[in-house]
Amino acid sequence: MESTSAAKKVFVCGAGHQGLAMAAHLALCGIDVSLWNRTEKNIHDIIETGAIHCSGIVNGVAHLSKASANIADVISDFVMVTTPSCAHKDIAKQLAPYVHQDMIVVLNPGRTFGAIEFAEELIKCGVQDLPQICETQTIVYTCRKSGPDSTNILALKNDVKIAALKGNNVNKVLSIMPDCLKPYFSPVDSVAITSLTNIGMVLHCAPVMMNVGWIESEKVDFKYYYDGISKSVAHLLEKIDYERQAVAHAAGYDVESLMDWLKRTYLIEGETLLECIRNNKAYSKIDAPPTINSRYIFEDVPNGLVPIETMGRELGVNTPNISTVINLASSVMDTDYRENGRRFTLKQLKLYF
Repeated sequence: MESTSAAKKVFVCGAGHQGLAMAAHLALCGIDVSLWNRTEKNIHDIIETGAIHCSGIVNGVAHLSKASANIADVISDFVMVTTPSCAHKDIAKQLAPYVHQDMIVVLNPGRTFGAIEFAEELIKCGVQDLPQICETQTIVYTCRKSGPDSTNILALKNDVKIAALKGNNVNKVLSIMPDCLKPYFSPVDSVAITSLTNIGMVLHCAPVMMNVGWIESEKVDFKYYYDGISKSVAHLLEKIDYERQAVAHAAGYDVESLMDWLKRTYLIEGETLLECIRNNKAYSKIDAPPTINSRYIFEDVPNGLVPIETMGRELGVNTPNISTVINLASSVMDTDYRENGRRFTLKQLKLYF
């Protein structure tokens, strides 16, 4: 890894679950952190006080250098994008007037082909010298926003894969990454790997669809992973995960299973996927989403399952279970997720792999 001074100033783009956790963690570790969110009312309290209250495995009151809904007020050259991936195009448009080739942009996470979509959008906006663009395989933090200016960090994941677009240098980016975050990332050679190991689409979409009645019931509250993923649901997830791996293999990449990812990331054991999920203490406090109109659907179906299905069709790999979940989600939500999803051709993808 190149010897370069770690960034002392970080711009966190987005103030949802992940954004608040990352901003608080970095600030408590002595980093100069600025925070931006598109909707001002969602960060009103943080704008007023400059503080985020953090609990869990990271504790304290984190003081930011500035928070704003005006991106020009808070932007810096090390950008950590923490919004859901369905906002990536809009974030690219917002950043376009300010980007330059020495800027670093890390999508946390990219979901599937997020870095590629981000670069394509910057080009559409007239950017000629792209920044260093990276994406992570998943969110570093297992966390939940517990209030307008508070976050609860349940765990930091081990060995989160991170990759850069072709022509960019992921090791250079990691050398500049703040020291408190650097140990949690593991560099890989291609965004094909981070995208094809996006496990969010496996864990999120099908369980929501199979628990619609409970989620919409005002009388029922339940834990998403512990209660919502039963033996039969876990068996379906195994089938979806197998299809994801088959598409990756056909594209020339051998990727780990969801079960192996859980063992590696959370340092847990289990003979089955269900056992691994139940043995993960960090999952025990995660509530089911309050509505089916959640990022588990509007993000993970179009930006996870759809690109895998699209890639599979071009490679001649059948994905019947993935297709079933896409069909069901599209029908229930009255939304054509294939139409608005990420559907890159192999020719397009290879420009960035």
